[in-house]
Amino acid sequence: MLSKIEHLSSTEKNLIVNAPILISALVSGSDGEFTPSEIQQAVKIIHIKTYSETRDVSGVYKTVDGHTEESIEMLISALPESTNERNEMLISMLKGLNDIFPKLDPAFAHDLYTSLKELAFYVSNAGDLGLGIRNEQEKEMAQLSFLNAQ
Repeated sequence: MLSKIEHLSSTEKNLIVNAPILISALVSGSDGEFTPSEIQQAVKIIHIKTYSETRDVSGVYKTVDGHTEESIEMLISALPESTNERNEMLISMLKGLNDIFPKLDPAFAHDLYTSLKELAFYVSNAGDLGLGIRNEQEKEMAQLSFLNAQ
């Protein structure tokens, strides 16, 4: 993974590495609440992605694995209380990926984009208890429609 992003600025590298944490916070809090089950689901998914993703993309997850829960909790505590302000801030940060994707190897950019969308989908499903019931805000946010890797 590091070879795929070594040419980027430190700010760009940090955004890529922190994207799973930012997405987890965005999706899990988009309905106004951060539930423990959603946070735990994000932690589990990030851990699973350390070995289930392509070698290069798994490196992104390996970088945050082991301190995922603490990172999410620290991010949440630093965010605005207002759901709208919080969502806008996180989306604004994540939109920075749109400027980075063209600078990456196309296959790595596509794999990373796809992986982040999967992460968002699974986090949005954390509270449905297998009933297929998802909060509409989380469902919409999980589409990450503001990201474009093409």
